[in-house]
Amino acid sequence: MSTRKWSPVKDLALQRMKYLFKLALEEARRRRYNLASRYVELVVKYGHKARVKPPRYIRRGYCRKCKVPLIPGLTARVRIQSEGKGSRVVMTCLRCGWIRRFMIKTSKRK
Repeated sequence: MSTRKWSPVKDLALQRMKYLFKLALEEARRRRYNLASRYVELVVKYGHKARVKPPRYIRRGYCRKCKVPLIPGLTARVRIQSEGKGSRVVMTCLRCGWIRRFMIKTSKRK
């Protein structure tokens, strides 16, 4: 597997995205949701502008509708649904009702 060389612009954009998302989480914990959603909007804007894919914890960590960071118990309700082939996590935004679902990897039994 080849290593990818990042341009300084993309590296700087990724650092800014991580820092702004950390600030957004802190502001959401202080219940300043307008400022937190503004930080998340900036994270998305930096990603589009520099054409950088954010890390998974950022992509899954905010509501796509109201742009508030999803913190379990504070801004999100987290449930686990068991199904035949696997389980999934269902996160519901408590501000707007937007739902995010993603699969959980299950171990293969022999």
